[in-house]
Amino acid sequence: MRIGMPEILAAGSVVLLATSNSTVGWVFLGLSILGATVRWGVEIQAAQQAQAAKDREGEELAKILSEAGKAFGNLLQTSAYTSSRKDTNIH
Repeated sequence: MRIGMPEILAAGSVVLLATSNSTVGWVFLGLSILGATVRWGVEIQAAQQAQAAKDREGEELAKILSEAGKAFGNLLQTSAYTSSRKDTNIH
């Protein structure tokens, strides 16, 4: 569990509301909720960016493997073509 500014503001607001400083207590509580919401949004955005990077990495790997497969297929075709044609010319 991370304890950051929103949690500290929430604890402070509880103390302020309990000691009859209601205006400052409600302000601290509002800032606490706002801060927690912003932090939650940033964490979700970071998770989405990490997932997108992982997806791009997977697509690049698939492209590389596809190109390698095509190159290997071309190599096999070329070697089959050259082995079927015997060189009858004298060099």
